[in-house]
Amino acid sequence: MEGPDYNWYILFPNHHEGLRLSSELKRQGIKYTIAPTPRSVSTCCGISLIIEEKDLDFVKKIIANLAITIEKIAKVLVKKNWPYKSC
Repeated sequence: MEGPDYNWYILFPNHHEGLRLSSELKRQGIKYTIAPTPRSVSTCCGISLIIEEKDLDFVKKIIANLAITIEKIAKVLVKKNWPYKSC
């Protein structure tokens, strides 16, 4: 039996920082998804980037090297059989 699936969300203080990281990840060929910030990890609205766990260490290095400001990186359980497919 497989364990639970998780998404890794990177949260930002503003859209500008999120778009900076998005541009760099695209340039580096790293797969990511722009998504709304889940309410379970922050009550503030805004964008987040979802990345794959295998890319986590490399993305952290990019964030540090480019001095991109983030709020946090959050591991969020994927909801199975969720009736709202876009959530």
